[in-house]
Amino acid sequence: LNRLLKASEAHLRTLIKTLPDLVWLKDPDGVYLSCNQKFEHFFGAKEMEIVGKTDYDFIDKELADFSREKDIAAIGIGESSMNEEEVTYANDGHIELLETIKTPMFDSGGKLIGVLGIARDITQRKLAEVALRESGEKYRLLVKNQTDLIVKVDTDGRFQFISPSYCRMFGKTENELLGKTFMPLVHENDRKST
Repeated sequence: LNRLLKASEAHLRTLIKTLPDLVWLKDPDGVYLSCNQKFEHFFGAKEMEIVGKTDYDFIDKELADFSREKDIAAIGIGESSMNEEEVTYANDGHIELLETIKTPMFDSGGKLIGVLGIARDITQRKLAEVALRESGEKYRLLVKNQTDLIVKVDTDGRFQFISPSYCRMFGKTENELLGKTFMPLVHENDRKST
């Protein structure tokens, strides 16, 4: 049984060590108890050099204060909390935007034993979101300034999108037309052909 337990712990440790996300565990006072390899890259130190120390030993005071504040918030609410933070890796100086989840950890008796942190790099996702917003804004401006009549209707003939020029032509506002069918705007002689 003891051998099986040790094997299980070794498998779990290997799994955590090789995750592509940063993973760490701190005690309630913010002292590191464990971390994985990705986290080692962030601090530029090995786990044995990190354990027993705090954020203040590795990162600037402002970021360390922010991290401690988020630890305390997770402990205070007694459940996971999420935040975003931009960090610079000590091992090579690259910057990542991280989505961090901090979860208070309790023993079987309900006593707080620490805070588990998991952080994922969301830099590319955020860049894609910005590009999509900018693209959408360019499209919106292009359509808004178009003199051509542009509409998008669903399979039931209800307006999903209406250009300002279309609204002007029919003397209606976008709010008056969105979700409504286009048939009332079609001359009754032309309705049979639509």
